[in-house]
Amino acid sequence: MKKQSVAQGTFILVIAGLITKILGMVNRVIVTRLLGEDGIGIYMLIAPTLMLLTTFASIGLPIAIPTLISRANERQKKVLSVSLIIAMVSSLLVSILLFFIAKPLAIYLLKDERTYLPLISIGPLLFFVSLSTILKAYFQGEQNMFPSAISTLVEQIVRIVISILFINWSLPYGIIYGVVGTMWASIAGEFASILILLFLFFKHIHHNHYGATLKPIHLSPQNFKDVLAISLPATGSRLIGSFSHFLEPIIVVQCLFKIGYSSELSAKLYGAVSGFALPLVLMPSFITNAITQAIVPPISQAYASKRFDRIHSHLDNAFQLSFIPSGIYTVLLMLFPVELMNLLFDSSTGANYLIVMAPVFLLLYFQAPLTSTLQAIDEATQAMSTTLISSVIKIIMMIILLQIPSLNIYGLVIAVLFNVVFVTAWHYLLVRKHIAYHMNMRSVINAILIIAVTFMLGSYLKLAVVFSTDSFLNMIMISFIVGIAYLFLLFICGLFPTGKMADTLRSK
Repeated sequence: MKKQSVAQGTFILVIAGLITKILGMVNRVIVTRLLGEDGIGIYMLIAPTLMLLTTFASIGLPIAIPTLISRANERQKKVLSVSLIIAMVSSLLVSILLFFIAKPLAIYLLKDERTYLPLISIGPLLFFVSLSTILKAYFQGEQNMFPSAISTLVEQIVRIVISILFINWSLPYGIIYGVVGTMWASIAGEFASILILLFLFFKHIHHNHYGATLKPIHLSPQNFKDVLAISLPATGSRLIGSFSHFLEPIIVVQCLFKIGYSSELSAKLYGAVSGFALPLVLMPSFITNAITQAIVPPISQAYASKRFDRIHSHLDNAFQLSFIPSGIYTVLLMLFPVELMNLLFDSSTGANYLIVMAPVFLLLYFQAPLTSTLQAIDEATQAMSTTLISSVIKIIMMIILLQIPSLNIYGLVIAVLFNVVFVTAWHYLLVRKHIAYHMNMRSVINAILIIAVTFMLGSYLKLAVVFSTDSFLNMIMISFIVGIAYLFLLFICGLFPTGKMADTLRSK
């Protein structure tokens, strides 16, 4: 398999990410309609625990592997071997820990015994997730994005099929077993992904000859130190964020309980924010993830050779590519929150939160490239410090705001939005300090004006013009006109992709 340029890698991941997001949304729609608000509420209560335990199990290896492999080709086999050993041991230890803490976590912290069985079902999933992410990271370090893309697609397809089968089979036994069915569908999806990745891996090493003989690999303590030196700081940053997210449903349930909300109602409200509104807000994140994954190896290489101009170029391109789809998507979310919720989930639950969150979450698509840049230039510790500070502030804000009866669950929304703004701004200042990067303020102002103008145009069309008596067709017509206007303004303001930007993306 040949290495791909940044443009090729980004293109593959964007296309695969688009299909994956569509499949993921199809799966979410199916699961949401089958489980209902109660089931989604339970699932979202345990989702942060899954994220935290996955972070423990992988301990930053998805960041360390691409960085080390892109820098030292002769040690690729050792990097992969060490990573697999670390991941298997950590996954086993975390699964054992989960078995003992699941009961008290469900009863005393989440205040909902219905979460116990779904929590237990997380254990087997951790091993498969860790192995899958390591193999994907290996190919990303090789600057070959195809295996990651195709395995993710297979994973989503398998997950959809198994979700339908498992949930329909288990729901007659109770909503809890329906939620457990979604976890086992995830396990099946990860297992299918691993099979694809292993097939492509052995094909890859056979093609390159260096692994065809399957000779024993002699590992030394230094090999483990090399991997852990990068993975542990990256883990620290992700662990802080994951732990903050883990505390989120616990704080929500505990604080709302103090002002008179039952655990069932608290689960529904939390599910409305994290299970309905957030997935829609984060829909374009596959583009940011694709761009971020594709630029990490070349940024690491450019930093090693002190080519800051190349880093600046990659960042400019990442920001511009991220804004083009996320900008128009934000406008449409603000224009049609209720319509989109009803269309996808057959419920307007979460629409009010969507209106508030959509414009601020636009910053999140610029945060990911900044964070990855800090990790690529060996400043992961500073990124971790920022995450720690913002997480502490977020938790304090949640504890205070959630206990205000007039705000209730909006206290969570406000805290989450503040966290997005704070981390994005601080990471930009850190990148500016270390590599003298300055964002083009003219482009920023133009981007804000484009969103404002297209939103006002859409609002006018929605209020004053009726293209069809069919509400869905009317939404499509307005979206089409707003989209054309958006593209036109991008071109006029110089934010549309140019040949020069494409040339820069093709560079390695």
